[in-house]
Amino acid sequence: MEANKSNHVNYTEEHVRFILNYYRTNEELCVNETGHSISSIKLMLQNIGATYGFLNFSKGNPMYARIADEYREKNLVHNEIMSKKSFCMRFGII
Repeated sequence: MEANKSNHVNYTEEHVRFILNYYRTNEELCVNETGHSISSIKLMLQNIGATYGFLNFSKGNPMYARIADEYREKNLVHNEIMSKKSFCMRFGII
């Protein structure tokens, strides 16, 4: 894991995928596996919501949103691609 002088751990694509797969059932596992705090993970999820246009605190993060889109396509709701709103509700973003 790469860290800068303030002990910030950069999110990798693998981190984001892991979090999307396990956060809802085991937050602590996500913390242990990725090195990110719960508050940092929640902020990353909020960045996805911002990219999707549901939150206004930042412009979001295209990499996070791309991975979230992959997640939505793989996790169908009623045999349809999960909507952005449904994704955000599932993860407590909105």
